[in-house]
Amino acid sequence: MSMSRTPSNRGGQSFLEYALMIVLVAIVVLAILLIVGDDLRVFVNDLFSRWFPLQSEALGWPGYHM
Repeated sequence: MSMSRTPSNRGGQSFLEYALMIVLVAIVVLAILLIVGDDLRVFVNDLFSRWFPLQSEALGWPGYHM
């Protein structure tokens, strides 16, 4: 009976792989937000001002112009 008694480190390896993937995705999302962040802010402000015109004025959201 020859059974391998070496411990398997697969759990730690898969955790490291998932952690690296999450870090990579976070870096990509951050880069995209840095590139299109201002345009995205203007788009969201315009969207909210059209959907909720009185609430956005009452909240005093920055960048809101009528």
